[in-house]
Amino acid sequence: MDGLGEEADGRSEFEFSRETDASHQIELYDLILDISTSLMSAEPDELETKLRWGLESVGRHIGADRGYVFQAQNGGFERTTGWTDEGVVPWSAQRLDLEEFEWLHRRLERFDNTVVRTNELPRGTHLYELLSSEGVASAVFLPMVDNWSLEGFVGFDVVESNRQWDDTEVNLLRTVADMITHSLGRVRREQTLEAQNERLETFAGVISHDLRNPLNVVTGSLRLAQRDLDSPHVDRAARAADRMEGLIEQVLMLATQGQDISDPRPVRLESVVESAWDTNDTRAAELRIEDGLGTVDGDPDRLREAFGNLFRNAVEHGGDDVRVRVGPCAEGFYVADDGPGIPEDARESVFDRGYTTGGTGLGLAIVRTIVEAHGWSVRVRESADGGARFEITGVGCGRASD
Repeated sequence: MDGLGEEADGRSEFEFSRETDASHQIELYDLILDISTSLMSAEPDELETKLRWGLESVGRHIGADRGYVFQAQNGGFERTTGWTDEGVVPWSAQRLDLEEFEWLHRRLERFDNTVVRTNELPRGTHLYELLSSEGVASAVFLPMVDNWSLEGFVGFDVVESNRQWDDTEVNLLRTVADMITHSLGRVRREQTLEAQNERLETFAGVISHDLRNPLNVVTGSLRLAQRDLDSPHVDRAARAADRMEGLIEQVLMLATQGQDISDPRPVRLESVVESAWDTNDTRAAELRIEDGLGTVDGDPDRLREAFGNLFRNAVEHGGDDVRVRVGPCAEGFYVADDGPGIPEDARESVFDRGYTTGGTGLGLAIVRTIVEAHGWSVRVRESADGGARFEITGVGCGRASD
């Protein structure tokens, strides 16, 4: 054997290298799956620890010396997480201004994976000075993209200049950057939602106690005054107090009905409709329930509130003797009346908070909130009788036959 290009088992150096690379990539792929599972289950207070573990695991596997996450903040990029191998000096830069790596930033904005070798960069440029000062000989930078926006980048680098970055390896590393981007976005949305819920709870507490208690005093005093005085002024004040009480109830409902339905159960729609009709002041209005409403998966109490608001809306605008029909439609159900209807140019805005032609302006906003909490959609059209027809759709997956 001449020792030129042949291994002991008869394979060429090229074949041996190719098999080694394939094995390395399979192991990297399996590692990325493990990291993905870990990040997907990470709570907000443990995400940073798991991110650092992921950077370290990938970095050691590919032979990198450092791994880091820079996130877009305040017109630049700030290092939020990092890992450095033993015996290697960590990055000193905590923040990168755009002018320091303008060339790299342009490539990242195109969502390009970018391999950089410091000795190939023009001397004197900001990027050359930056990487040289950090001891980077070679690096791969991977854009973090969320909703077609550059949110930062993930980087791995080495201090030895002979490191080669294989295209397949770089593409796998891009998957790591995508996972990190998704996890950071998920946690950010969860924290935003939690903060919103806390504000809603505070708001509901103020409405429920700080406003309702003095209103109860006013209402009680007006009731006593009505017994002793026959005055239209007192009667008008009592009606206003009742209206305020109704408004508080609806504001509280709107503040608490926006959460997802976490534990839906089979609900017989006809029973919910009848209950909502019986528990609301429908005066001389007429209700007709069509056959085939069936059963849906949902929250019966919140659905009852939605139907109740639709019935009150029909009476409020269609008069005491309005006729209301409830029946099935494609992928859901509808509530229709023979009242004056809703102009086409107002059919989107009627669901906005505060939109009103005489009521509180919250009833239909509550309807949409409850419907969307179930994962459904609501829209308004003209009914067969010229009135309003509210269609709740997207219910098909939860419907069942009677």
